[in-house]
Amino acid sequence: MGYVKLSKAAIAGVPQFDVLLAEGVAMVKKVTNVGIDEIHVSYVGDTRVNKIVGSADFTDADVQAIVNAIGLIGGGSGMIDVMLSQVILSLTIA
Repeated sequence: MGYVKLSKAAIAGVPQFDVLLAEGVAMVKKVTNVGIDEIHVSYVGDTRVNKIVGSADFTDADVQAIVNAIGLIGGGSGMIDVMLSQVILSLTIA
C-alpha cells in the first residue's frame, strides 16, 4: 500500500505530516470553499472525501503534484495521460 506524505507546519520545532492513501483514488480536484481552495481526494467505493486545506489558495500545480505522486506510487508505469477529443465533464464510478 502506498501513501503520499504531506508536510505540515512544525510544532515546537518538530516536523509534522499527514499521509494520504494513494491506492483506489477515483478523483483529485481543487475546490474553492469559503474563499480558500481545498484539494479533495475521493476513492473508489467510498462516499467520503479527504479534504486537504492549506493556509492560502492551492494552485493547479499543487493538484498535479499530488496526481503525479499517486502515479509514481502506482508502480513502474505510473499514470498514462489520455488526450480525448473533448474535455470530459464528469466520471461516474458505479
